[in-house]
Amino acid sequence: MDKLPICLIMLLAVLLNSCGRKSSTAVPGKGSDSIYRYDHIYHIAISEPQRALALADTAEMLNLLRPDHTCLNAVKAMIYQNGLGQRKLAKFYSQKAYEDTEFRKDTNSYLNNLAQLAGLCYKSSDYAAAIRHATEGLQMARTHGLQNLEAKFLMYIGMSQFYTGITKDAQANMNRSIALYEKIVDKEQSWSSVNDLLYTLGETMAALCAIGDYEQAATLIPNILKANSRHEQMVDQAPPGAIDMYKAFVYAQCMEVYHHLGHKEQAGECYQKCLSTDYVKSPDGVVLLTHYRIWTGDYRQALHDIRTAKRIYRQKRNTESEYYANELLADEMEALTRLGQYKEAVDVSREIIALKDTLFERKQQDDAQELAVIYESGEKDRQIQKEQAEKHLLIVFVTAVIVALGVVVHYNRRMRRRNVSLVRSVQKGIACKDELLQKEEECLVYKAQIETMAKRLEELEHTPDDDSSASVVNAEATGVTESGITVDEKELLKHALHQIAVRQLYLQPGITAKTLQEELHVPASLFGTHFKEQTGHSFSEHINKLRMDYAAKLLTEYPQYTIDAIAKMCGIDSRQHFHRLFSEYFGITPSAFRKNHLSSDNKDIKQ
Repeated sequence: MDKLPICLIMLLAVLLNSCGRKSSTAVPGKGSDSIYRYDHIYHIAISEPQRALALADTAEMLNLLRPDHTCLNAVKAMIYQNGLGQRKLAKFYSQKAYEDTEFRKDTNSYLNNLAQLAGLCYKSSDYAAAIRHATEGLQMARTHGLQNLEAKFLMYIGMSQFYTGITKDAQANMNRSIALYEKIVDKEQSWSSVNDLLYTLGETMAALCAIGDYEQAATLIPNILKANSRHEQMVDQAPPGAIDMYKAFVYAQCMEVYHHLGHKEQAGECYQKCLSTDYVKSPDGVVLLTHYRIWTGDYRQALHDIRTAKRIYRQKRNTESEYYANELLADEMEALTRLGQYKEAVDVSREIIALKDTLFERKQQDDAQELAVIYESGEKDRQIQKEQAEKHLLIVFVTAVIVALGVVVHYNRRMRRRNVSLVRSVQKGIACKDELLQKEEECLVYKAQIETMAKRLEELEHTPDDDSSASVVNAEATGVTESGITVDEKELLKHALHQIAVRQLYLQPGITAKTLQEELHVPASLFGTHFKEQTGHSFSEHINKLRMDYAAKLLTEYPQYTIDAIAKMCGIDSRQHFHRLFSEYFGITPSAFRKNHLSSDNKDIKQ
């Protein structure tokens, strides 16, 4: 039993080790120099998206970012959107991050993901979802005083309202967003805040132009030009080429608004400023000027710019894109049509149709791949949930085993203490009985001496009157007690019980009342009804009681004796019978009695 706690500790160690065991692969560190940090993954999301995705998968598998409340799904959404340009997968992972309740503990990261989700819903034309997510984010941003995110959520609400026909509310929300961004820019003077303001102004003007409200768009021209002027002063903060690109877009947008309002002079000025940027000389920037040249009738220059851009795209093998088909080729077809070159315009239209078919097929393939990734992610989630469920079940099992073993240990300790106490009580009882038997023996000796002295006295002082008194005494001695037994019979029974105990007659195998009657020369009636009335036990019960007391004494005094030997020494031939009698009498088996006696002795020695 002493080894049970050690076994319990060993079992617990094994089970806990199995609960926490992972693969044999060494777990990477989580220090400041680890490549599995969120800021490192974010930094390479655009330049090395595939590597960033691999790091995010490893971090998820080894649970390296969860302690910081950094949701891996939000990281993956950012990689798929900014690095790989796969909006469907970005939206899928962003939605998963949104549903992660643990991720909500990091308010800033959660709101940034919510803004990304609202933007992805807006770009995928899911305007209702965009408004719903942006409204939720707006309330949280206001509660936590995050004005930058508040302005961004207002922008997504407004832009989604534009395309759902809620124009009045859309303009109000966009104006609130612009006003808030301008307030932030005045306070912070950072490139990111100015960049957000320019983006919001550009999206608002584009939405107004899309619904033909050029006059309302013109009211924002002073705001966007002022923001662009501030933007140009932050060359040291902006990424390379960003300021030049934004300048080209700003003046191209102003140019479009002025042209449609008939302000040719202002449109021409914007055209010249746009022409002065390096971005419009790039294949992506050419289209900003071709629209204006087509509007103003300069078809040949527009066609020249378009074909220059097409040549560069073909050299880079980058002709399979929506921009190439819908912007560059569409402007080329319009310019050819305006010049009367209908055959070439038809060829370009066929090229557009073929390219759109290719793009459609590629989109189907991309969709299939994205669905495969989503399915794989779902399978991975189910596997993780299964592993967590198994781990939880194992923990429950370990807990149950520990509790059960604890109960067993506690019960065994209680039983041990009880048995030790029982053994001591039995030993004290046997000692008391031995002492009582010794006192009885002494009393009998004294009684015999008194009786002898009394007889001598009677002989010396004998008179006739004494005979009558003696007869009275004898009459009293032979009187009947309340239990129906005479005084002489009672004395004989005490004498018989004393002889049985002192001479250890109970140790004789197969002893009976008849053999004792013959050996002690007492009437047979003493071992019948009168015996049980005086002792409280039948004859056989009394004999077995004496035998068990003697057996207990032998078990404690002679630990080297076997149980079988002690049983025979007590006059019992059957081991099973001895075992049953001992257990019934003491409530403990003979071997347990001896073991607990030895334990109590060792305990006393230590104390």
